[in-house]
Amino acid sequence: MSALIVHDNETYENEVFKALDVSDELLRDVSFYNCRFVGSSFQFADLRGCAFEKCTFSNCNLALAKFHNTKFIGAVFNDSKLLGINWGSTGVVISASYVNCLLDSSIFSDMNLGKVKFISCSMVEASFLNTKLVRVKFDDCDLKRCQFSQADLSSADFSTSRNYYMNASSNKLHKTVFSLPEAVSLLANLDIKLK
Repeated sequence: MSALIVHDNETYENEVFKALDVSDELLRDVSFYNCRFVGSSFQFADLRGCAFEKCTFSNCNLALAKFHNTKFIGAVFNDSKLLGINWGSTGVVISASYVNCLLDSSIFSDMNLGKVKFISCSMVEASFLNTKLVRVKFDDCDLKRCQFSQADLSSADFSTSRNYYMNASSNKLHKTVFSLPEAVSLLANLDIKLK
């Protein structure tokens, strides 16, 4: 159990939270700067007006957490469960990195995720609708049944990821990096035959 207890309207700096459990709780206007969360649970939590700046989450469970006007600035998520989160309601996600995380069924709609890194993540059935993904790196990610629609994928890198499909006519693909054989999926929506 964490020795620290989190309270509404408080600011925490340079703290380490081990096994913090705020599952199913409502937190309002809590700010964290340069904090580490280890083995902590935010599952089903409702965070409103919170800020996480330069924070690291390791082996944490944030599945189905709700974020309202909550900001993640310079956050790093390692080996964490982030299933079913509507990130589009967070307000801002800037320069975040997700490493070896479960992001299945997450929603990243109507967001600017420029330069975000997804490394060795499972992103099955994630949704990127009207999302700006300029220079985003998808490194060794499983993108099975991900939905990309009206997304700006300029200079995004999918070269080491797999199972992706996107309609080239409904997304902006400018200098987007793909590799074979996965890049063949870009032809799936065309009325052509490959031999």
